[in-house]
Parts: sequence; C-alpha cells; structure tokens
Amino acid sequence: MSRRYRPFDPFDRGPGPFDARRDFRMPQVPRRFWGGVALFALAVLVFVLASPIVAFITELQWYDALGLRDVYTTRLLLQWSIGLGSLLVAFAYLAVNVGIALRIRAGPGLRAVGIRRSVLRSTTGWISLGAAAVIAILLAAGASSQWQSLALFLHSTPTGTTDPVLGQDISFYLLTLPFLRAATNWSLGLDFMSILLIGAVYSWRGDSFDFRPTPSSLAHVSVLIAVFAVTLSVSAWLGRYDLLFAHNSSVVWGAAYTDVNARLPLYTFQAGVGIVLAAALLTNAWLRRLWIPVAAAGVWIGISIVGQAYPAAVQGVSATPNAGTYELPYIAREIDYTRRAYGLSDVKGNTSFTGDQPLTPQDVQNDQVTVNNLRLWDYGPLKDTYQQQQAIRTYYTFNDIDLDRYTVNGQYQQLEISAREFDFSRLPASAQNWVNERLNYTHGYGVAASPVNAVVGEGLPDYVVHDLPPAGSIPVTQPAIYFGELSPSGLDYVLAPSSSREFDYAQGSQDVFTSYTGKHGVPMNGVNRALWSLKLSDFSLLVSGQVTDKTLMLYGRNIRDRVQELAPFLSIDSDPYIVIVGGRQYWIVDAYTTASTYPYSQAQVFQSNDINYMRNSVKVVIDAYEGNPIFYVVDPKDPLIKAYRATFPSMFQSMDAMPQGIRDHIRVPLDLFDVQVQIYATYHMTDPKVFFSREDVWDVPTAQTSPGSQPLPVQPYYVLFRLPGEPSPEFLLIMPFTPHGKTNLVSWLAARSDGSNYGQYVSYVLPKDRVIFGPQQVASRINQDPTISRDFTLLHSTGSQVQQGNLLVVPIGNSFLYFEPVYLRATTATGIPELKKVILADQTNVVYANTLQEAIQQLVGTSTAPPPTNQPPPIVTPAVLTQITDLVTQANQHYKAAYDALKRGDFATYANEMAAVGDILQKLQALTGTTSTPTGSPSPSASPRPSASP
Repeated sequence: MSRRYRPFDPFDRGPGPFDARRDFRMPQVPRRFWGGVALFALAVLVFVLASPIVAFITELQWYDALGLRDVYTTRLLLQWSIGLGSLLVAFAYLAVNVGIALRIRAGPGLRAVGIRRSVLRSTTGWISLGAAAVIAILLAAGASSQWQSLALFLHSTPTGTTDPVLGQDISFYLLTLPFLRAATNWSLGLDFMSILLIGAVYSWRGDSFDFRPTPSSLAHVSVLIAVFAVTLSVSAWLGRYDLLFAHNSSVVWGAAYTDVNARLPLYTFQAGVGIVLAAALLTNAWLRRLWIPVAAAGVWIGISIVGQAYPAAVQGVSATPNAGTYELPYIAREIDYTRRAYGLSDVKGNTSFTGDQPLTPQDVQNDQVTVNNLRLWDYGPLKDTYQQQQAIRTYYTFNDIDLDRYTVNGQYQQLEISAREFDFSRLPASAQNWVNERLNYTHGYGVAASPVNAVVGEGLPDYVVHDLPPAGSIPVTQPAIYFGELSPSGLDYVLAPSSSREFDYAQGSQDVFTSYTGKHGVPMNGVNRALWSLKLSDFSLLVSGQVTDKTLMLYGRNIRDRVQELAPFLSIDSDPYIVIVGGRQYWIVDAYTTASTYPYSQAQVFQSNDINYMRNSVKVVIDAYEGNPIFYVVDPKDPLIKAYRATFPSMFQSMDAMPQGIRDHIRVPLDLFDVQVQIYATYHMTDPKVFFSREDVWDVPTAQTSPGSQPLPVQPYYVLFRLPGEPSPEFLLIMPFTPHGKTNLVSWLAARSDGSNYGQYVSYVLPKDRVIFGPQQVASRINQDPTISRDFTLLHSTGSQVQQGNLLVVPIGNSFLYFEPVYLRATTATGIPELKKVILADQTNVVYANTLQEAIQQLVGTSTAPPPTNQPPPIVTPAVLTQITDLVTQANQHYKAAYDALKRGDFATYANEMAAVGDILQKLQALTGTTSTPTGSPSPSASPRPSASP
C-alpha cells in the first residue's frame, strides 16, 4: 500500500524537521474540564448581559411611572437605529474589502493547481475580520451618540429666514447641517480606517509588514482612496456653510470679506477637485499606476496649503488695511443675526428717561409701590436668618432664596421664598442608617417666605409663611417636599410608603408621622424589588421586611437631574424656584435650546459650552410632592423645540395648557438674561461704522461695597416697580450699564415677566451729555461719607461684624434711587444677621437711617432732622476716646449676653440686655456728636461679602 502525502500548501507553517514539537503529544483534556469552562463562560456572559438588561427594564419602568414611556422608547429607537445601522454598514463595507483583499493576496496560482482554500477562514482572514468588527463597533458607538442630530434632521421645518450668502433657510444650519457634518465625519473615519486595514492586509508577510503592491492590490487601494476623495469633497462642500458661523476674522463673527471672496471660492474649487481626483483614482483601477494615487494625494495637500495661504494673503493685503469699508456689510449682518440668535432683535429703545432730575416727594408718592418693594434683604444674610429662625430642627436646611411676586392680603408685592428641605447629613452619625435614610426621613416640609423690605423687632424678616406646619398669609395645604434641589450623595431615591412610619414634622415635643400617597413611583412588587436592588446595588432593598407591595420607588429626586435625564437635549437653568399655587408647592425649572451653528452670530460660553443661539423655549413644572414633570413650550417658533416636539409629542404641552396660577409666577430666567446682557453690551450698536470703531461699548458695572474691598460686577436683579411711562408696577429683571472703562451710568435694560408683556425687553438709554452716577461711584460716595465711615470704624469689635448688602439701582420718577442695606451679625456660628441700617442715595445726597421710611424722608427733604451726611466730624480727644472704647466694650458684653439669652429663650433677659445696649449707644452718641443712633446693638467695622443675586 503506497503512502499518501498531503498536497503542498505554501501557507502551512508546520514544524520543521528539527522542531521538538514533532515528538510532543498533547494529553487529552477531560470532558468535565470543558464543561466547567462552558459554565464559567456562561456565568460571565449572564453577568455582562444582566446589567444592560436590568438598566433597560428599570429605566423603562421609571419613565412609565411618569407617563413618558414613549419618550424613552423613542430615544432608544433613535440610538439603536443609528448605532446598529452604522455598525452594519461599516462592518459590511470593511468585510467586503477584506474579502477582496484576501482573494487578491492569495492569487490565482493555487487555484490553477487544484488548491481551493478559504481565504476568510485563514489566520489572516480571522484577524482581519476581527479588526473590521472592532473598527465597526467603535464607529457605531460614536454614531449612536448623534441621535439628537438625527432627530433634528428628521423633523426639520423651515423658519422663513434665509442666510444672506448661500441662501439657505436658518433651519438648515440649526437642524440639517449638524447631522450632515456628523455623517461626513463618520464616513471619513470609515474610509480612512478601511484604507489602513486593507493596506495592512496587503503588507502582512507573516512576521513583518512590507507594502509592495501588485497591480491588482494597487487597483483595489485606488478605489478605496477614490471613495475617500469623494468624502473629502463632500466635507469641503459643507465647509462652505461652516464659514457662516466661523470666526476667521478679528472684526466679524461669521463670513467676513476674506471668507466670502477667498475661502468660499476655494472650498467650492476644492470640492470639485475632489471629484476629479476620485475619477482619476477610479480610472487607475484599470491603469494600475502607483504614481496616480501618490499624485492625487500631493494635489490635495497642495490645494489645502493654498487654501490656507491665499486667504491669509487676501486678509493681509486687502481686508485688514481696508477693514473700515470692506467689512461694513458683513458687520451689519453680524449685528442683525446675533441679535436674532439671542432674542434681542425686538428690544425697544427708550430715551425719554434721563435719570438726572432730583428725587421729589411727588415722585415717591407716585411710585409708592416701587418704594414699598425695595429689596432690603440680600440673599446671603436672609438665607442665614432663615436657617437660624425657620429651620426649626437641625436636619432641615434652606438651599436657596428665590424671588417671586404674590398678592398677599390684597397687595401685589415681591417676596423672598425658600423651601425647607431635609438634609440627611445633618442627622447624628448614629441615626444615619438604611431605615432612616430610605424609609423614615423621606421629605422636607414647607417653605419660609417674607416680603423683600419688611422688618420687625430687632431687624428680622416679617414672615408671611413660617413655622411647622406652615402658617401665614399664603396657605400651604400640601407642604411635604419629596422632590427638590438638594442632591446629597447616595440620596437620589427613597421608598414610600412602607410599614415604617415616615417622619413628617416636629410639633412641640411630639413628632408627626405620615405615609406617602403619591402615584408616580415604581411599585416594589414581584420581581421589581430584585431588579431595582441590582440596579442600585442595594441588598437591603431586596431583603427588607418593611418594604411592601404598595411601596413606591421614588427615584431621581433632584429636580435638575430629573429634567436633564428626561430631556438631555435641553440645557437646564441653574436656579429652579418654588411657587405656591392652590396650597400646593411646585418647582419651576427653566430649560433652554442652544446651538453653535447660527449664521453670523457671536459665540458665548454657556455652561462650559460655546453657543451662538439660545432660547428659553421650555418651562418645566414639577409637583414637589408627586415629582411628575410637565414640559410647557414657551417659544413655539423656536425651530429646535419644534423638531424635538415632533420627535417626542407626548412630552411637551402648549403654554396655553399651563394653569393660570402657575403662569402668574413665570419669569425671565437669570441664566438667559446673563448671556443677553453680555451680548447687548456690544450689540445695542446697530450702526456698522459705530460698531466697527467700538466707540459705544458698554460694560456691566461694578460696585465696591466697603472701603478696601475689590469692586465686583453687579448681578442682574429682580425688582417690582413701575417702568417709566407705564401705568402699573410689574415684575422685572434689570441690569444697568456703564460706558466701557467708565463708572457712570449710560443705560439700563429691563426684561418684563408679567402677563402678555412676558419676554419683552426695554432699553433705557441715558443722555450722553450728562453724568449719571453708576453703582461704583455711589459706593465710593457711601464709603467716603464721614458719618457712615466713622460709625463702621468706631464700633469695631471682634464679637460682631457689619455686612453691607448689594447696591441696587432703581428708577423712580425721572431719577435713580440707589439703595443698600446694612446688616449686623455676631461672628459666632449661630449669629443671626439683622437689618440695622438703610443707605439711600440720589444724584446729590447720601442718607443713612434706621429704617427705609426715615431714609426716604431724609432724602426727599420731608424729615425735620437734617441729613447726617451734612454733619462735620467731631473732634475726639484721647480722654473721650478712652471713654468710647470702654463703652464699646460694655456694649458688646451686653450684646453677647442678649443673644445668649435669646438662644435660651429667655426673652426677659434679652430685652433688659438690649435696653442696656441702647443706653450705652446714647452715651456714645453724646460723646461723638452724632445725630443718628444705630438701634439695638453696635455696628463694628464692615466685613462685607456681596451676595449672589438674581
């Protein structure tokens, strides 16, 4: 019998004659071993797959509990459609090219001698296909993140406004171009990686890489490069549209002279050259010359270099020396489109208000509502006062102070209001356990609210909502706050109701308990407990006997995080605020649509992103008890929100559906106004020549709140007053402006929030031939006032400190009224800031009084006492100074004793000690010769810290 040999296989790298492996025999592996390996692999697979499955089911349940199931499924559909589609396309494209490359690499010679080996099942084939799969997965992961661009692309609608260069509707730049650019970049990545992969297949020699293309492989690579050239051509064509929101000129945002006359023609030419090069490379599939792809690459690189050099030459030779004439048409476009992009195109200018007239008693009488709503309580001191007086228990906290307007006892007035939220970290360490954290302490309770200017007792707020349970002029029938602004680590969910009683509030020596009755949580019945236990890595949830079938998972309790999770395509305002309507508490969260591709619009940084388009298109109302959000569309003309509304029709409701009680509390949000203020400081100039010379640029004013402190920018602030020429007061957000590099006032911008005037802006421009004091100048006048300065310096002590509030500016009559509150607080951690003095100023006088009414009377000349600022400073001898020092020491001792008594609840001792302080201050008044006496306590030297404000 003849011996049979295997046919010759040139790819077989079997052992040589001297290889020791020829005599080595691998022992047979028992079947049990392979069974164990299979079980282990199955366990790993289950573990890997379980996490996304659990995440999918629990997220679906959460959305379903909020009535937004289709929002989640639609978003997943978009993500999976674009991700899976790109995965299949990329892998199919790469696999086909890998198959072609392997067949070309194997050559026809083996098949001629009867050898038919599958090239894909070879080692090189498996490795190549594996690399293709990895590349496709990476590209698909990047593509799936573009689901928002896909949603906008699929639901694009025209706006009716076209750009002035290429004639495209604005919606093309906001809705269509981002997806086209993303698709082009994805294609460029696929083309480039396919060239690298196929080049590697042709270069692999078993143990090294050496690219020596055969004619067939050269033809194949030429076709791939041709496809790459077509994609580059498309990218260059889209680059024409990118010019309209680029910033290639130091003079113009958007397409400037050089962009339109140099870069635009070059991009068009480059796109055409790309198509020509692609045709030449396709021809090379038959010619098979190496120099053709090399020449094509060289031509493209050369054009790219010219594309950089030629515009630079045009800019340097033509545009820059003649910018004052060449760039004017493009500046006019920039002004127009930037104002449109930030919602400033309809700002009404007003020059009737001059602001230089003296303040008269008649002006005060006519604007009494404005005077009654001057904000004497700054956020920082008021928050500290709320915390000391209204937290009641150590575990409650006030996260923020919000400004709003209410009708209280028939009077329309401005209030400061804050939610009393539960802070679990304030509990003793021994009480911080799972039961308390998840089952017992589940919610905050009620609000505290007070008028912006009301003061009672020794300079404390006059509450209209206070205590536990909430009492006051504004009824609160459902005070429990299960969803709020606080977001402590690990406290994003609680379980309620349960067999464990929930702490509601403390009443006297007894605690009141409750059970949650809301409907918008995920029920913890059946398998749900196991799923959520896995999701949250909370074993106690799975085994706790206090969790029942009626228990709901209240997940994602931070309102900003909740809105961001539900609508990741919206930017969330940094300052949600709470309102009371019909006895219930609601959070209002402002949300924005933003873009960076609006033509001819200047870019601004917003929440760490560069944007050049912004709209407050959505207001989200969240019930503080139920947690269910309702998205109301405020600006239905916004093309972005129109596209998202078409994508998620069940998520958004019309503004007409918002209850009137909630609608009465909407306001122009601070984050939007901040951006608009920065833009309007320059883009109030509508004349291109004036804009080019920058001769009328405005600045946000600064204010120095105490001698020696650094001037800080004034923050926009909410006020309730009557606009000049308007019949009634309204809730406004205002910002004064100063000329660039100067400190006098030049203008002020007001954003209206009430009724049908919501969203209207009015700019009051002051005469340029008159000097109107700005906040910094008035602050300097205050700090230089001898009575004020002496009072702060004379009453300096280590036991207390003075805080000067924000210096605000309000128009009254045809004049500006500048006002600043002064607070006194002890330096101890439990010190309560008290409003002690009010400083008012106009264009001629600065007054310093105990109350707002006294200050108004002194300022307009109706007070019988002369203004304290007119008194000459007294002469203080060393003997008198010794007496003053001794009296100050005594005053501070009595002052500290009074506050110790107040903390103990000993009001009789408190009153006696404060009376002693008053007697000492009268002696100080006699020694120093002052005519106005600080009430209640000495006022040591200023240690101000301006509070953040809206």
